[in-house]
Amino acid sequence: MFGTYEKFNLIRAAYTRAEAVQYFFEDYYKPGTLRFGGNRSGESSSTTDFLFDINLTKEGVPIDYTYFADEGSLRISAGYADVEFAITNRSHMRVRGDCAGFKLKLVLRSAMGDSARGCRGMYALPDGSGWEADFGTNGRLQFKMLSGSFLASSTYDDEAKAYSYVAFDFLPDAETGSFDAAIHEYIGDEPAPHGEYEPFDDIVGGNKADFAEFSKKYRPAAKGYEELSEYARWVIWSHKTGVTEGLVEPMILFQNAMAVMAASWQQSYNAMPMLNDPDEAWRLICTMLNYQDDRTGRIAGMLTYKGGNAGQQPPFQGFALDFLLRSIGDDFLTPKRCEEMYPKFANWANFWTTYRSAGRGDDVTVMHSPHDSGWDDASNFQDGFPASDPNNMVFLILLMESIAKLAEGCGKTDEAKQWLARSEKLTKIIIDEYWDGEKFATKVKGKNVDSLSLSCYQPIILGKRLPQEIIDKVTEKLMEEGHFLTEIGLASESMKSKHVTFGISFVCGRVVGPQNMILTVGLQAAGKQKEADIIARRFCDHAKREGIILGYAPYDYFPLTGEKAEDQPTPHMTDGWPWSSWSANCVLTMIGSIIGK
Repeated sequence: MFGTYEKFNLIRAAYTRAEAVQYFFEDYYKPGTLRFGGNRSGESSSTTDFLFDINLTKEGVPIDYTYFADEGSLRISAGYADVEFAITNRSHMRVRGDCAGFKLKLVLRSAMGDSARGCRGMYALPDGSGWEADFGTNGRLQFKMLSGSFLASSTYDDEAKAYSYVAFDFLPDAETGSFDAAIHEYIGDEPAPHGEYEPFDDIVGGNKADFAEFSKKYRPAAKGYEELSEYARWVIWSHKTGVTEGLVEPMILFQNAMAVMAASWQQSYNAMPMLNDPDEAWRLICTMLNYQDDRTGRIAGMLTYKGGNAGQQPPFQGFALDFLLRSIGDDFLTPKRCEEMYPKFANWANFWTTYRSAGRGDDVTVMHSPHDSGWDDASNFQDGFPASDPNNMVFLILLMESIAKLAEGCGKTDEAKQWLARSEKLTKIIIDEYWDGEKFATKVKGKNVDSLSLSCYQPIILGKRLPQEIIDKVTEKLMEEGHFLTEIGLASESMKSKHVTFGISFVCGRVVGPQNMILTVGLQAAGKQKEADIIARRFCDHAKREGIILGYAPYDYFPLTGEKAEDQPTPHMTDGWPWSSWSANCVLTMIGSIIGK
């Protein structure tokens, strides 16, 4: 699936498996060199001191190698030397080598330079089976040799009071030319029990079986997208956490190596394509409500392995649930689930209508920052805050409808009617007050913001709740070539806008996975299947060619001016948006439910 000469490599996606904290990636600045690290501390691979270069050496000299990885293991090869890594979900990995005359060398090197300051100390295990090293908040590594031998070497800088060099060598047995080892990762005083070390091939087979079982949650991909589906499913699977100090149930991380956190609305994104497993889809939609503030109703925006409750994200849960209900029905909404989640969903909606109220005496809201909408740097926020934004309120409308569904499911019929009435009233307000005949406008101090953001058309997710003339106009605007529609999907800012940028900006010009998924789901709900299909195919065809990242530059120049666009290698470390599970789930929704339907 991944490899030096494969279609997809480990520059775009860090390599790991579900419920593990170790990962591998190809160095962005030293192509061809793999690096190994861990994400337990939440540190980014661009700043952490806990990274190892993976070298194959012959007579002490590093030699070039190639690599190949699938869901079972990662293999590196150089001529007559082969080394294979298999990560488990039990806090350790195995590594074996068939490499007579060669050594596997792990060299600690900070992301910020050549320092080995990430190591706090190291010592030989009393039984002679290996070594252990302490890496502070990143935990400890214990290297245990099952066959072959092991050498640890280091240099300590007394003046800097830190290690300047730390390396671990795995040496093959002189007779067999091979070695077998385990690398344990842990926090605290003792490594987690691992039982007996099973045969290496059993770990590889177990990883493949676990991925195959996880893949059953998804519908088959549209014809021609099977390889992309496998890649996207692997990305999601490899970002799944276990239960940790701060996570009371498994979640899907935003990224494994860069922004190591579980984001609120992305749990719902991940739920949407899991149509073959509605129980898991429902669980993911509800996960963040475990971290709800009892007083305000607010839910966590971002969580790490250690917990936390940072940030603010829009009420996406209603949109995801609306999609599930249209796709697979409501059998999964048992009375018990409705009873349990109704008050939590209701409190979440009331957070918005209370703490983001526009002060009109109705459910119209204002945003205090772009993070309230998810369109972090869109041009519809150019006039500042507080901003009354319809693309946020449509999420609230669908959330209210979902709450009505939950109320009905647990026998609260009168309350269900009240929530439906609120959603219908807010829908009418958005149509009457925010539709200007061409788009849905954001308002600041009662005035429409002059914006050409794609977000102005996000209310299409209301589907046939909108009048046909608005549906037709929105569709016309979205399908206009050179406006929002590009060869690779919908741009997040019109190509006719002076605000367009393809640099590090998130949604002010790039063609971004979540927005293309949201708009195509909305078009489909509005009865515009053909148009939804065209847009989804353009985005997913590009992802097939380029690999899945969050957003792509549609051109290397700015169409409005003809000027050369920002240098945009794909990807690079100053770009905060590659290596993300966020786009993979959007791709899975589009190739499973939009394309060909």
